[in-house]
Amino acid sequence: MTNIFLWASFIAAIVAQDGAQSGVKTARDGMLEVGGKRTFILGLYENPGDDAVLDQVAKAGFNLVHATPDVAALDRLHARGLGAWVNLGGAIDQSADREKREAALEDMARRLAGHPAFRVWEVPDEALWNCWHLALEWRLWQEGGKLSEEMQSCADAALVAEMKGLIAKSQEHYARGEFAEGEAAADGVWAKLGKTSPHPGLNISNAPQRAATMCKGLIEGRARLKALDPAHPVWMNHAPRNTISQLAAFNAAADIVGCDIYPVPEFQTGHSDLPDRSLASVGAYTDRMMAAAPGKPAWMVLQGFGWADLREKPTPEEKEKSRRPTYEESRFMAYDAIVHRARGILYWGTYRIERDSQLWNDLLTLVRELADMEPILSAPDVESPIEVSVSESWGSLEKGVVALGKNVGGRTWLVVVNEYPGALRYKARGLKGMEGVFYSDNLAGVRAQVKDGALELNIRGSGVQILRPE
Repeated sequence: MTNIFLWASFIAAIVAQDGAQSGVKTARDGMLEVGGKRTFILGLYENPGDDAVLDQVAKAGFNLVHATPDVAALDRLHARGLGAWVNLGGAIDQSADREKREAALEDMARRLAGHPAFRVWEVPDEALWNCWHLALEWRLWQEGGKLSEEMQSCADAALVAEMKGLIAKSQEHYARGEFAEGEAAADGVWAKLGKTSPHPGLNISNAPQRAATMCKGLIEGRARLKALDPAHPVWMNHAPRNTISQLAAFNAAADIVGCDIYPVPEFQTGHSDLPDRSLASVGAYTDRMMAAAPGKPAWMVLQGFGWADLREKPTPEEKEKSRRPTYEESRFMAYDAIVHRARGILYWGTYRIERDSQLWNDLLTLVRELADMEPILSAPDVESPIEVSVSESWGSLEKGVVALGKNVGGRTWLVVVNEYPGALRYKARGLKGMEGVFYSDNLAGVRAQVKDGALELNIRGSGVQILRPE
């Protein structure tokens, strides 16, 4: 055991030295600092195999790309000035096969953490939700069909009738939330077939226990990783599910948190189970992630696909119904995360879309805009929040205008988003020291002067304004 600790200390010393040279850390306000430079993260879950496409990614301004855990993959990104993040897989969960997983962590830290392209570790994707989702998918949606298929080879009509009764009984238990009873009834069918369930122990009823076990394992794994590599943060991406308290428990295993949320087309995808399924759910989930991890930064994973793209051969009707985001929708979602204080944006699903598609070109254009704005996006937030009120309107205004002030060289810039689908007139207060200054956004076609510490402007429904002081 002494030798193991000495070896771990040796790895940590090397990694700390290399990490200090690469200079990756999280600032007090959650912004990532790379080589001493504040960096707003623009990430891509895909790592294109085509060099020409990866060149496009670098040219657009992405600064973080997913990489497999090997040096050659990091070398390829580093050659283009791109940073890398690596998913640790099951190695960081120390709840089982501990000796094997500790060795895997040590190996990855030794090989990768000192690489100049390396930025961030990631835990298994949607780890918390999958403790539940995999069991729900199997028990509620797949198992009944599989049992019916297995029963077709049974020639005993009485036995078949008995098993069908058990399946119906199982479904009734599930409908009442009696999961253990429903699982027992389904297991009884497997027993009568003389077979073993293909997923023994994958139960809804034991999901809380399995989640608690994984949570403890991830926390222990993070501590182990930090002893090996104190120089790089750990990132955890959640599904848009689970309660704040469940999320908070898992977030103890991470330095940076966030979730994926893909709401296009609005109110149709079912990706979120909250009542708000509008484009503005992106901002709502950013708030939710931060509430579940006080003091930790949030990176949000946004939609780089259409839901029909996840099907093997979607029909034209399915493509239309489950369409891809428009440029305006993608731009709104990005800035909605930003005004809710996300410190990074990453895109998932682009591996399913064509390189000559409108969406791919839209995302490259949008990321280029965001990359060009990095001095503003990575700047500190103003100390006093910008207060926004809206004029009377015909709507219920459950959602309205949100503004984030950025301190850029001692002058306040404003990022403004209208989360309401209709046009509104708003007043932004709190512009101290900017009296008489004109603010404008040429793209949005607006200009106004600060009076009594406030700006008053109109904004389109689901609109975005980047207001710069002239």
